[in-house]
Amino acid sequence: MNAARLCVWAMVLLCVCAGGCGYRLARFDNPDMDGITTIAIPYFENKSYEPGIDAIFTHAFVNKFVETKRLQVVGADEADAVLRGIIKKVDDDSLALTRDRRALEWRVWVTISVVVEERKTGRVLWKRSALRHGEEFRTSDDIQLDEADKRRAFQELAADLAERVHDGLMQGF
Repeated sequence: MNAARLCVWAMVLLCVCAGGCGYRLARFDNPDMDGITTIAIPYFENKSYEPGIDAIFTHAFVNKFVETKRLQVVGADEADAVLRGIIKKVDDDSLALTRDRRALEWRVWVTISVVVEERKTGRVLWKRSALRHGEEFRTSDDIQLDEADKRRAFQELAADLAERVHDGLMQGF
C-alpha cells in the first residue's frame, strides 16, 4: 500500500511541476498591450487605384474589434492606442479564360501596412509593413453584377486581414 500511495504522490508532484513549465494559452499574450483597453481606427489611407476600398477596410477593422470586445473602439482623442492602415496596392490575376480570352474568374490581391501606436507616447506596439491577401470572384456579361462580386471579394479579403491583424496584435506575433 505504501508503494501505491508513493506512486500516486509522485504522479501528482510530476503533474504540478509539469504545469509550471512555461506553456500557456496564447489568447491575449502581447505584453505590449498591458494597460491598453481602448483603440481608435481612423480611415485607412488608400494608395491604390481602387476607389472606396478605404471605407471597406476601415469598416472591416472596426467591426472586428467591436465584435471581439477585447478593446473598446473609441475616437482618436480618447484612445490608448491608434491603429493606422495604408492600402498600398491592389493587383488582380485572371484565373479562368474563355476560348476568346475573356476572363471568367479573377483573383484580387491587396497589400496593406498596419501600425498600432500608443497614442500618448507614439511608441509602436505592433507593425506589419506588407500584409498581402487574395480573394477570387467570378465575372459575367453584367457589369453591375461583376462590380458587386468584386466588392464582395474586397469585403471578405478585408475581414480576413482584419482578423489576422487583430489576432497578431492581441497574441503578440
